[in-house]
Amino acid sequence: MLYRIVYIFFKLFFKLFFHLDIYGVENIPKTGGAIVAPNHRSFLDIPIMGVALPRRMRSLGKKEVISESRLGWLYQMLGGIPLDLDRTDLKGLRNAINVLEQGSLLLVFPEGTRSLTKEVGPVKKGVVFLSFKASVPIVPVGIVGAGKALHKTSKMIKFAHLVVVFGKPIKLWELFDPKGNSFYEKSTKCLRKEIKKCVELTEEKL
Repeated sequence: MLYRIVYIFFKLFFKLFFHLDIYGVENIPKTGGAIVAPNHRSFLDIPIMGVALPRRMRSLGKKEVISESRLGWLYQMLGGIPLDLDRTDLKGLRNAINVLEQGSLLLVFPEGTRSLTKEVGPVKKGVVFLSFKASVPIVPVGIVGAGKALHKTSKMIKFAHLVVVFGKPIKLWELFDPKGNSFYEKSTKCLRKEIKKCVELTEEKL
């Protein structure tokens, strides 16, 4: 119920105050678990994804945001899964894998934090680990405009044209040998390349 209310609020919010274009929705699996992996420049990326996706999502995020911030209770009620990035958080990873195995969409920002530039940063291997362990595809996503609307260093929201492009889902363990020593290195580079492609497509549609 709360998720639906928040969804309607942000859908109206983006419709009234922003111009939000969404492409590639057909690339989102209609059933089953999948990781949704966009570039990350703004706090607005989370509600943008919630509105853009045709299915309800869960999200994996920093413990200090989901559990310890003033809005932590809201994040958790909306399905946020806290992850302690300062140590190997086995509980957080297990919770994320369970969510994926139960057939949910899980929002994960592969860069691990918001970027100060338009460049897609290095991808963390954790997103590849979750995909492989849960045997679910990763959907690369490009978001453009959110960084202009609410930059990491900004406190005020600015009006901007927002564009989201969903790429085709990929199963990295089918492209690279999971038993090989270079599996995570090759997989993270491949995923970063696919996300960059989506970002380039969004920029073309601005």
